[in-house]
Amino acid sequence: MARPRLPLGALGNISVTEQPDERGMYRAKANYRRANGTLGQVTRWRKSRIKARLAVQAAFGQLDDAASASISPNTRMRRLADLFIEEKKARRAPGTVQTYQVAIDAHIKPGLGDLSIREAGSTQRLNDFITRVAKDHGHGAAKNCRSVLSGMMAMAVRNGALDRNPVREVERIEKPGRPGSTPIPPERLGGFLHAVCQDEHMKASGYADVFRMMAGTGMRMGEQLGITWDAIDFEKNMIHAVQQAKYLKGKGAVLQRFPKTHASRRSITVPDSVMAVLRERRALGLPSDLGLVFVNADGGVVDPNNVERALRERRDALGFPGVTSHSLRKCVATMLDDAGLSARQIADYLGHSKPSMTQDVYMQRSRSTADSARLLQQRLDGLL
Repeated sequence: MARPRLPLGALGNISVTEQPDERGMYRAKANYRRANGTLGQVTRWRKSRIKARLAVQAAFGQLDDAASASISPNTRMRRLADLFIEEKKARRAPGTVQTYQVAIDAHIKPGLGDLSIREAGSTQRLNDFITRVAKDHGHGAAKNCRSVLSGMMAMAVRNGALDRNPVREVERIEKPGRPGSTPIPPERLGGFLHAVCQDEHMKASGYADVFRMMAGTGMRMGEQLGITWDAIDFEKNMIHAVQQAKYLKGKGAVLQRFPKTHASRRSITVPDSVMAVLRERRALGLPSDLGLVFVNADGGVVDPNNVERALRERRDALGFPGVTSHSLRKCVATMLDDAGLSARQIADYLGHSKPSMTQDVYMQRSRSTADSARLLQQRLDGLL
């Protein structure tokens, strides 16, 4: 019976023999199959059988032609993870790639990296791994690992290393019952804004104006800090949300020239009180090469994490423990809901894809957000 052919990119059986002419030395060798189907051979000499075998395995992993070969069932998960990241660098935003890399370095490589795709391709094994991550590191880490593993295994399927994606059958990670950020009750919004505006650090840093605007726009922190003057129409009371401020490891705070999601790209009519804050900011004449409304001490992009941290450090003293910037988004949504706007109108204003994932009514957004702005202004009169 003919010996089965090695899969592309796979290393064959390693044979180890003692070398009589080389006292105390052992030779290990193995064939491997290149991406073009031809065979190559790896040979290494070491002073023990185990070291010789390990040397062949290490050398194989470093071969350019082996590394570029099609993914096989014997490819290690750490190698698959590296290939996955390289692919995503060309297709995803730097922040997204950074999130993937954290999940790989912190959890996937330590937990599954030394397994082959074939060994790791058990739904039960992957389910146990993700459940363990959720228990030890939280829902967010487990969710990211599940997403990355799904992408990695999909890559393996496309390359013929697996017949199906085993992550599809992995149980969804349910978020614990702990509630998220609590919305600021509309009746307490004025008190919150007053407290923020009286805080010396919030005023000096410009963060107070960030929260004053968020009370009328409901924008995400990154969106708010990414607003540039050319994205504002003062005649129409309109802001175009087309980019965001974001922190990237190794680069610091940067202006990402696209929003968080497709649905986040929107043009909203905002209340007069928001435009008043913008006119105050414009009168300050703060220099910014990027034309930003909010700038740091050097005129650059404000790191969203710094604003969030400032609020966390001061919220207890302000009388609003547990409040985050997301609390303002929820407050805005509550005010619009109380005013009788539809879920679609509220989603358009806040930049959510839901409640209609399949029907984005972009042509009607400017009209619906004008209603939102009018109703918000009624609630914000005297607060900003």
